[in-house]
Amino acid sequence: MRSSAKQNRNLRVTENVIFIFAFGFIMYKLVSSYGHYVYDSIKGKGYIGAVIEPFQKHEYYTSVASILVIVNSTFILWEIITFIIRVLKQDGGNTTGLQKYRLIFKNVSTNYKPSFLSLLIHQLLPKLLLVNMFWIWLPTIQKLAPFTTNLQWYSWIYAYICWELSTWVFHFTSHRVRLLWCLHAPHHAPTEINMAVNWVHFFAESYYSTLIHLLGLTLMGVNPLMFLAIMSVDSAWGVFTHISEDSLKTGRMGFLQHLIITPSHHRVHHAKNPLYVDTNFCSFMPIWDWLFGTLQPFKEEVKIEYGITRELDVTNFSDLYFGEIFLLYNDVKNAEGLKNKLRYIFMPPGWTPVSVADTASVLRHEFLEKNPELGATSRTKVLTAIKSGFKIEPLQPNGASVYDSYAGGMK
Repeated sequence: MRSSAKQNRNLRVTENVIFIFAFGFIMYKLVSSYGHYVYDSIKGKGYIGAVIEPFQKHEYYTSVASILVIVNSTFILWEIITFIIRVLKQDGGNTTGLQKYRLIFKNVSTNYKPSFLSLLIHQLLPKLLLVNMFWIWLPTIQKLAPFTTNLQWYSWIYAYICWELSTWVFHFTSHRVRLLWCLHAPHHAPTEINMAVNWVHFFAESYYSTLIHLLGLTLMGVNPLMFLAIMSVDSAWGVFTHISEDSLKTGRMGFLQHLIITPSHHRVHHAKNPLYVDTNFCSFMPIWDWLFGTLQPFKEEVKIEYGITRELDVTNFSDLYFGEIFLLYNDVKNAEGLKNKLRYIFMPPGWTPVSVADTASVLRHEFLEKNPELGATSRTKVLTAIKSGFKIEPLQPNGASVYDSYAGGMK
């Protein structure tokens, strides 16, 4: 026991040393790069050039992505700097010396340790291993395409709808298949949301996301050039949806959150509350969330609690990054029979051979049975109106979606 405790302590110390290095180095690169781009922009290059030049070449998606990158870079730096200033001021000068630095480090590591260490891992791994997967798989998968769209404006609309569908499939399965959840869980582990949380991804998740998007879009006939264009804009928007409430208090945003993925909409996705868990899987427009019943607007009555459902110290990066994989390994190893071993791998998180009580579907279903008024979304309201018009009784009188009815059947 003493040896194990010592090893854990040494691991945490090593993590903290690496975090201090990563935080200093990455912040230096962010600030210096931002400064250079601002200086170059004054001379008509830099950010301005990144927007104007693609626009002149009619590569509008590149201009849009560049604008979002500008906004993201500004807000990320603003979030981190203002957060540190708040931490320095929060104790009102009551702590001094080493105790003060410990307080600062504790707050900074809680909010940013997962982000900076995850980004460091992605920087250290061979980038070609991940980025080139698209080009490695494309020639083989492209042979499966029944047709390939042209680049006319109407094809872009079709391509975007297909992109959202592939995004929904990737995201939904990442939450509902435990093996895939092991790759996705680090992104949901942080207990505070800020734009740097977008850096928190298990490196191998890129293999699965690229495969799903490439396979899905190819089979739906989307031109590969559209794939890359939409992905660049989508990635930039995804960073912005993680903006903290301190930086942008979007609140409920009324009907808008039924039309586009706002920051408040995505904060719901990062919540672990029974009402919110495993919802809002789309990227920019919740088309498929609405159709499949996974759309969940923010409710003022239910304060968001971020993180994953199991106990986790977010400053323990090893547990945050590899913990779900370790837990799955133990469950598979201890399971009786091949069938149960495979089911642990492919069933939803929380499933066991004797119970489904801890799965997200069941938890959400039980919550909505007690609070039916919180389950209604724009989808259920429209469907109820249609059914009423045809004098058909609603299938889900408590406002729950088809997605939730699955959980009722499992109990």
